[in-house]
This record gives sequence, C-alpha cells and structure tokens, in this order.
Amino acid sequence: MPLADPAPAVDALLQMHQDAFDLVSEGVLWVDVTGRVQYGNESAATLLGYSRNALQRASYFEINPHFSMLGWKRFWNRLQENQSERLDTEFVNADGKLFSIRGRAGFDIYSIDPELCLVVFQATEAGKRDADLLEVVQRDGKIGAWEVNLTTNQVYIAPLIRWWLGLVADRPFYPAGEFVALMQERVLPSAYPDLRSTYKQLRDTINQIEVQLPVRTTAADKQTAPTVYTIRAQSVENELEVYKVYGTLTRSDDAPTAAISNTQAGDELFRTALDRQSDAVFVVAYADRRITYVNDQATELTGYSRSELIGSPASHLSDPARTEQISALYDRVRERKYVELQSATVHRNGTHQTTLSRIYHHERGEEEFLIVITQDIREETQLSENLQLYSKTLNALNEWVIWLNPTSEIVLLNEAARRKLRRKTSRPLEGLSITELMPDLEIPALADIRQEQIDGRFRSAVDYIYSTPSGDDRTLQVRFAQVAAGAQYFLCLICRDVTLQYNNKRRLQKTKRRVDELTRQLQSENEALREQVEQVNASGPIITVSRKYQQVLAQIAQVADTDATVLVTGETGTGKELLAQSIHKFSRRSRKPLISVNCAALPESLIESELFGHERGAFTGAIAQKKGRFEQADGGTIFLDEIGELPLDMQAKLLRVLQEGEIQRIGSTEPILVDVRVVAATNRDLEQMIGLSNFREDLFYRLNVFPIHNMPLRERKEDIPVLIKHFAKVYSDRMGRNITHINPSDIETLTNYEFPGNVRELINLVERAVITSTASTLNLKSSLNALRRPDRNGEESFRSEKIIPFEAMQRQYIIEALKRTGGKVTGPGGAAELLDLNGRTLMSKMNKLGIDRNKFTG
Repeated sequence: MPLADPAPAVDALLQMHQDAFDLVSEGVLWVDVTGRVQYGNESAATLLGYSRNALQRASYFEINPHFSMLGWKRFWNRLQENQSERLDTEFVNADGKLFSIRGRAGFDIYSIDPELCLVVFQATEAGKRDADLLEVVQRDGKIGAWEVNLTTNQVYIAPLIRWWLGLVADRPFYPAGEFVALMQERVLPSAYPDLRSTYKQLRDTINQIEVQLPVRTTAADKQTAPTVYTIRAQSVENELEVYKVYGTLTRSDDAPTAAISNTQAGDELFRTALDRQSDAVFVVAYADRRITYVNDQATELTGYSRSELIGSPASHLSDPARTEQISALYDRVRERKYVELQSATVHRNGTHQTTLSRIYHHERGEEEFLIVITQDIREETQLSENLQLYSKTLNALNEWVIWLNPTSEIVLLNEAARRKLRRKTSRPLEGLSITELMPDLEIPALADIRQEQIDGRFRSAVDYIYSTPSGDDRTLQVRFAQVAAGAQYFLCLICRDVTLQYNNKRRLQKTKRRVDELTRQLQSENEALREQVEQVNASGPIITVSRKYQQVLAQIAQVADTDATVLVTGETGTGKELLAQSIHKFSRRSRKPLISVNCAALPESLIESELFGHERGAFTGAIAQKKGRFEQADGGTIFLDEIGELPLDMQAKLLRVLQEGEIQRIGSTEPILVDVRVVAATNRDLEQMIGLSNFREDLFYRLNVFPIHNMPLRERKEDIPVLIKHFAKVYSDRMGRNITHINPSDIETLTNYEFPGNVRELINLVERAVITSTASTLNLKSSLNALRRPDRNGEESFRSEKIIPFEAMQRQYIIEALKRTGGKVTGPGGAAELLDLNGRTLMSKMNKLGIDRNKFTG
C-alpha cells in the first residue's frame, strides 16, 4: 500500500491560501489582533490605491476610519464568539477619499501564530454613484467640501474651495499646521478668534455648526470687498473621541437673493433679526412679571420651547434662593431705566448657568416691559478662572517669563522677572525695549522662531550674563518660543538662573583638573619609585651561595611566570616575603602592585574589611567607601603572610574568592570580579592544624598548589659570611660609616651559631654592630655576648650565671625582643614574629608584665 504524502506545514498552507486569493476580484486583507495589516491581495491593493508593500505596512485603522484600537479589540472578541460578521461600512483609499464597501470578516483557519482576521470586501456600485453625484452637486451647486482628519492631522480641500481661496489647484491635502497659517493670512483678524472657538467646540464633542467667514479678496475673486462664506460643519466620533470634522463652504454671492422692500420690514423682519442674535432676548411684562416674547437663543439657553416660555413667570428661570433680590430688581430697573446684572439662569435640566443680563425698562403707552438681553458667560468665566490660575502659576515660578511684541517691547512679564528687572529702572517695564534691560542678549526674529516651530525644529537655549545693580554677575539660560494670542504673535523668553549649577560645574572642573594633576604626579612618583626598587633589586634581593638554596630559587623560576597559587613555608625570619617578591617580580604581573597582608597583625573584627573592603555606612565608623586589599591587588599579586592565623570564618570567605574569582564588600550586594594571584606563607604546620580542626582542608589544597619550603639559615651556613658582609656594607653605607674589615674569628663564631631567628636575627645583629662600630673594623663583640646558646638539653637561654624567676625571665626576654625591633610588636619584623608568638598573645603578656612598648620606640 503506497504511503500518503506528508501534510504540508501550516505556514506553507497559509501561503498557498493567500496566493489563491490573488486570483479573485474581491479585496482581501489579513489583519492581526493589533490592527496591523499582515497581507493583502492584488485586488485589495488596487481598490485601496496602495502598492502591495505599502499595504502590508498600513494599519486597519487607516483603512477603516470608524475603528479605534479599543473598537477593534471589541470587534475581535465579538468575532471570536460569532465566527463571522457582515461588513457594510466605508474605507479610505490612499488619496484620503471615502468609498462604500460591503463584505464579511472571519478568522483564517490556516493562520495559527499569529491568529489572523480575514476581511473580504468589494466596493459597492452605490458608493461609486454617490461619489459621482456628490462631485456634480459640488460643481453645479457651487458647494465646496472639506474634511479635517484628526487622526492623521491632514486637511482635505475640494477643488472649488482651492479655487476660491487661491490655493494650489492640484494639491488637495495639507498638514493642519500649514493650512492654519494659510487661513490666518486670508481670514479677517476680527473673525479669527470666533473661528478658533467654533473649531474647538467641534473637536471636543459632536456638533453641527453654521458660521459666517469673511475672507480677504484674492486674485481669483476679482472683487474689491471681503467675501463672506458660510461654513456648515459636523464632527464625527468613534467610541473614544472625535476623529473627523467635515462640512461644506458656500459663497454668499452664489446664493439666490431677493430684494426685500422697506414695506416688508415689519414685525417679521424684527423677529427674524432677534432670532439671529447670539444673545438670549426675553421681554417681560412689568405688571404680572410674565414672559411675553423670547428669541431662538433664549430657547437654546434655557432648554424650553418658545411656547413653554411665553406666558410663564420670569422667576421660573431664576435661582429660588435669590427671589427677594429679583423682586427688588424690578423697581430698581424702573427707576434707573438700565441695570446690568451677573446671575445664574436655571436650565430645564436643573443646572445653573452663569449669565450676564442687561435689563432695559421700556414703556409703550400705559404698558411697561423689561427687555432682558442675557449672555451666556460660562466660557468667559471659565477663561477668566483659567487666566487667574495661569497667572498665579507663572508668578509662583522662579524662572523669568517675558512676552515681547514683534518690535521687542515688553508686553507682559511674570513676578519673578518683574522683581529682578525693576531694579534696573524706575520707569514702567511694560512698553520698554528688552535691549534696555538686557543689552547683550541677541533677540531672534519672531518669524524665525515661528518657522522653526512649524518645521518642528528645536532652538537650543543660550547663556546670558546678567549684571545685577549690586555688581554681581548671574548666568541666565534663555529659551525662546512663539506664543499666539488671538490673531497676534508674541516672542516669549523663559530665563532660568543657572548660576549655582554653573559655579558647581566650574568647581568640579577645577577639582577634576587638580585631581588629574595629582594623579599624574602620583604616577610619576610611582614610576620613579619603581625604578628605584628595580635598581635596589637589580642584583637580586636574595643573597646566597648555597647549592641547597639554589633549588629553592629554581622553584621560584619554575612557578613565577604562571598564575599558580604558591604556599611558602618555613621558620620565622627566613625571608618568606622575599620569595613572594621574587615570584611577583619575575611574573607577567610585575607591572601591577604586590600587596602584602600580615594576617596575624589584623584584628578579627577588621579582617574582612581589610581584605574585601566596605561600603559607606556598612558599620559604625564606616564613613566612606573603602577598597580592600584584593581590589588594590587587582591584576597583580597579594601576599598573605601568616595564613595560619586566619580565623575559620574568614578561611571560608577566602576559599570562595579563590574558587569564584570575586569578592563582595561589606554592606554591598554586588559582587566584584578580581584577577589576583595569591602567594601565602606560614611558619606553622597547616596539616597538623587541619587535624585539630583549626584550618580548613579545602583551603589548604587551594593554597598548596605549588609549595616552596624556605630553608632556615642553619641549613645553609655557607651563606652566613656572605650575608654578614652584604648587610655590613648596606648599613655602613646607610649610616655613613667606613667599615672595611670584619674579624675572621667573629665570622667563624657566627657561622657556628644556630641562628634560631634566622636571617632576621642576623640582620639585627649586624645592624647593631654597625651602630656600635667606631673604627673601620665591624664591632661584633657586643652582639656576640647577646647570642642565644643551646644548653646540654637542647633548650635555649640567655647567658647568665644564676637562675632567675620564670616571669622575670619572660619579662627580660620580651624586653630584649622589643629592643631589637625598636618597639614594634606585630607585623613583619615585629617582636611577636621574633618570639614566634601570636601578636595578640604577646600584647596580653606585655599588659600582664607591665611592659610599655613606647619606651623602646624612637
């Protein structure tokens, strides 16, 4: 049985599906959940006037203006429930023209990710016929059509309007900003504010409005007087907002007119004139206080019909709380003949509308009437309140705000600017040229600022040095903007005092320059110091002729050029730090620092801070951020001396550093990567400490990658004469002594001495001998008398003919060590190291025995 062909992939099926729709005459769109057109067939591109590529970059909201994002999501959810929905709506083509379509929408079963809505449509013949008829009506009826698309901010102008206004004949679309500028040049200035207010109403809510538009004469009109046009406009909204305003424009000269004789200008003409007023007119009989006449605007203001108003009490439209005031008003109007009153008119829905009423007293024979002309001033009141709010806000600012007219004269300024500038002159500031008060400020042309704002360009702020009357210089940052008020334009200056910021910036720059100078100086000193160190160590810091010790040096040569961790073991005073220095010097890290840390000399409470650093405020006394020794050694080597004295909790943290290559300052949650080579040293048996649970076994194996044992001096006695001569020369040169001879017997005595203090003891012995030498021969006699000798039991003691008490011997022994170290207790070369004691143990014994280290310093 033959195997069936494998099913094609879903994407391939969708592509075949879409290709098939290229053969049909209906337009087909595939739209995703965000409203983005993912694909369109050839017919859709043709009907909509797009190229295939442009269509796939379009949004469905551009094609169907009746949808917003919220409406589309609702439609999508409804479609998921119903699976299919008929369409009878309007689409917009690429030229911005609407045309009617019918079709159906549903989900494409071949689309999975993303899920796509399939919109199949066709242009209806009725829509085409409507468009043709509309064009004929516009042409023959001399009616021009226009539309403002608030979504795209584009204005569409029909050919007839373009001809009337003298615009480019073949350009139907204009950006809104550009079209507003064109209309400002043509509309009479007195009519422009009303036109703006009307347009604002259309944008805010759905409205139908008719207004008169006087336009200046153009070359196309061939007339000498302004032409009055009638605008009829309507706004359209979706479920969110007004998205379109459209309407017609007709010219009064083209409307059929008929002469009206004076004989017909009776009551009908009078009433018609009143109905055309923008203010509400009420005629109230004085005798019974009832309304006898209202115009159309009165019905608009109150919400009542004309028949409901006529014959009703006038008090029906007044605030009941003001009944007594209104009653007294009748007599006052009768006496004065005219009264102006701001009050509240009650609307049919119960709301109170702020109004301004001008009330006249009129007599006709024996009858008396009150003619009340009422103006709705809600918008003016709101505008006044807004102006007060804007004014108080501007006056609360620290920035100066100054408005200039086109000739750079001050029109208005806020309180901050007034407070500063009035110190310059006793004259009123309004009307003064800004150049009198700020003479060095270059004022740009208002036309340039206006053009920049139209083009969407941004002019950078300029700095201006303002000299106060007291002689101080203040730095102002000045920005320019164009502000329109009615038909006039003003240049607005916003000035911000940035003196403090600039002074701080200058101080920072000065400080930075000083820091840079000190950094360069420090780098220079470091280089000089490095050169000196290299010169001192040029012949090698380790002096030896011993073949045994050459093996130790060979180990250094083997490991120096690697990044392996080294553990140096050996007795106190053998020079373990010299080995660490040699390893660092001959490594690739030699240009970076070698940081030495004596773990025994660090208090337990400060070990972590010293090694890893801390953040400001991490603990009491942490007044600033501090970098630890590992950060200081980044890229170089860190030498951890007396590693066996490290507490167990710090051993765990050190192990993490060796494993992860990162540290964490105290008080910080952010790890810091470090590249540090570790050389550790100890005079203790770490393996024995592991057995006693005083040292971590895992840390030992991390440190003991390459162990080097530093030999004691007694195991390389052939080096003793060489070292005596070397240090005798070093200290004699340092102290200015001329020592040229050493007694061979003294050298022999020292060669046979065990040197329990190793090289450090030898150095101290030679230094003391140089100090006491008065001739060219090194005086080793006094130093030899203080040598420690082993007795027959192999124990060490001071030479003495009688036994002294144990505590007295301890005291004498510690004092002798302090003398040799110059009062130094802990650290390299300290008494604790010389006595092979923990530093804290030695200090405790000194306190117990009453020994003051300060007596041995200096």
